[in-house]
Amino acid sequence: MLIDTKCSNCSASLTYLPGARSLTCETCETSFDIAPAQDTTNVFKESELLSYLEAFEQTQEHIEVSTIECDSCGATAEFGANIKATHCAFCDTPLVVDKAQNRNRIKPQGMIPFLINRQRAIQHFNSWIGCRWLAPNALKKHAQHYEHFQGVYLPYWTYDCDVATDYRGERGYERKRKSSSGHTKIDVKWKKVTGSVATSFDDVMVPGSTSLPDKLLNRLEPWDLDALEAYADEYFIGYQAETYQIDIKQGFEDAKDRMQFDINALIRKDIGGARQFIAATDSTYSNAFFKHITLPIWVTSYRYKDKVYQVLVNGQTGKVHGTYPVSKVKLTFFQILVALAALGITILTKDT
Repeated sequence: MLIDTKCSNCSASLTYLPGARSLTCETCETSFDIAPAQDTTNVFKESELLSYLEAFEQTQEHIEVSTIECDSCGATAEFGANIKATHCAFCDTPLVVDKAQNRNRIKPQGMIPFLINRQRAIQHFNSWIGCRWLAPNALKKHAQHYEHFQGVYLPYWTYDCDVATDYRGERGYERKRKSSSGHTKIDVKWKKVTGSVATSFDDVMVPGSTSLPDKLLNRLEPWDLDALEAYADEYFIGYQAETYQIDIKQGFEDAKDRMQFDINALIRKDIGGARQFIAATDSTYSNAFFKHITLPIWVTSYRYKDKVYQVLVNGQTGKVHGTYPVSKVKLTFFQILVALAALGITILTKDT
């Protein structure tokens, strides 16, 4: 449960500073160590998926949290009792705290606390936007004074499993020949093939949130999951956390989609030849395990000429990815440069 902790010296609010192992009083600056987890027998323990899937909600430890659903984007934010007013971290819409509801959710089996503080996140953002050559100069100047970043713990599922896949496909053999016009042509002869491949996956990550696009979240990887720590309420003080919207079942289906890319690569290698065609696959998943974890992300949404853009900063590594507007003037200039370069290459090629 997200908690409201008061300083024992002056009764002011305590806050968690990224990278620390303690809480600090906002007024008298007294530090209080975060107690290690008393029961570490289940810390980072992966649960066997198929045995517990149906009974997962009943068998896992739950915690009670206060949540507000954003009327604009649908995100479900968790917050502590000390929060009187806040904004949605994903679309910057004001959240009505009076509409908060208490609900139970599955307690994460591990978490990574924030290591990057807000000031460093802003610095990483400024460096990132400064390298976006096509971004408007006015935006870059505005970004130097932009400080509206919200720290959010985002829910993730991780999956391990063994996969055996039978496949049907075709192997292509290439043969080069000269056409009547003197050009080289490639003929491909296809041969039907069948086979099977097997592989293992470890910590396939699936976001438990739909509030942020996967294409943005995926670009924040890799995460150092070896740095996972036991879940502790103290690390959440001063930060929002989002309740998972994707459950364990749907998460595993999403994980299968991510695994399929690597499985297809193995199949193509097994087919061999110059070209490969995969007609059908049939996979069997076994020894599947999972964890529910939360990861730290700095989120900002900014508006430029009536359009909203999102930028994310990895709260562990500082890696940045997001969306930004493109200057039409710069884009036109860039296109002209590309056209001139192509023309120059064409002229040089003809001369030689």
